[in-house]
Amino acid sequence: MRLAKRTASPVPLYFKVMMRLRDDILSGTWSYGHRLPGEIELARQLGVSVITVRQALAQLCQEKLLTREWRKGTFVSWKGPLKKSVQLEVETEDLAPVAAEGTSFKVLNLEDIEPSLELRRDFGLAGSERVRKIERIRLAHRRPLAYVISYLPSRIAAQVRIKGMKTIPLSTVIESSLRIKISDVKHIVEAKLSDDAVSAHLDIPQGSPVLYVERDHFYKKRLIMRTAGFYRSDL
Repeated sequence: MRLAKRTASPVPLYFKVMMRLRDDILSGTWSYGHRLPGEIELARQLGVSVITVRQALAQLCQEKLLTREWRKGTFVSWKGPLKKSVQLEVETEDLAPVAAEGTSFKVLNLEDIEPSLELRRDFGLAGSERVRKIERIRLAHRRPLAYVISYLPSRIAAQVRIKGMKTIPLSTVIESSLRIKISDVKHIVEAKLSDDAVSAHLDIPQGSPVLYVERDHFYKKRLIMRTAGFYRSDL
């Protein structure tokens, strides 16, 4: 069970441990109610420190995959489907502070595309309506932090000011352009390994752990934007 250590890897060790334990839970290797080995034993098995194990367990408890019981131990609390996707009720700011000093955005591509059946259904589009696809890199002090792909109906995108996309979050640009207030945001958070495209955009080795965050933005119960973001885990 010992983790393979990659030479000079910038990825936090706790993140690797967290993904390893998450895989055991969501694959069904550890089913609901399973009692995990103690922190010291897990640290020994994985070849890491107890502090590293503790950090990973704390994150998994926050995601409601695990629960801790005083003097009894840590148990699997996940009852959902066996897949590598966990829906979390989190605030955007918990994932990355969008208004932080030194944060900016680089627009890579804007194009109107034929929507997939899923996007057509979820946006409630008519037969001929298209979707605007927007690709951006989020930068922190000129270093790539996230690669984000956004989709919104072309009729909405036509009202959005492109200039604002370089300095503030797209959701804020939409609210300002349309003079509305996004009423609800639903998130799906998943740990993934970067493919060629994501690695190139984020300037990280292929196969690096990244945090995948999919967000649906709603206005008056209607979906107006979907974003898929890949966040580096080492910044």
